[in-house]
Amino acid sequence: MPELTNDQFGDLAQQFAEIQVDSMDTKTMMEWITDELIYQYGKLSPDELKERVDCYDSELYDELVDNVTNDTLVDPKEYSWGKETVN
Repeated sequence: MPELTNDQFGDLAQQFAEIQVDSMDTKTMMEWITDELIYQYGKLSPDELKERVDCYDSELYDELVDNVTNDTLVDPKEYSWGKETVN
C-alpha cells in the first residue's frame, strides 16, 4: 500500500464518502444521519444538548424531558423545522 500524504488521505476519504452517499437511497441516508446525530448528541453535556434543542425550538426541551421522564413520546411528525404543524 502506498504512503499517502495527509492531503491525499483526506482526498481519498472525501471521494469514498461521496461515492457512498451517491449510492444511498433516502431511507438509508435518514437512518445513517439519525444514528450519527444520536451519537454526536450523546457526547454533549446536558447543558450543551439543552442549548442545541433550544436553538431548534425553545419549547421543545421541556416536552422532551417530560417524554423521557413520563413514558410519553412526542410525535416527530408534529414538528416541522421547530414549529408545530396542524394535522
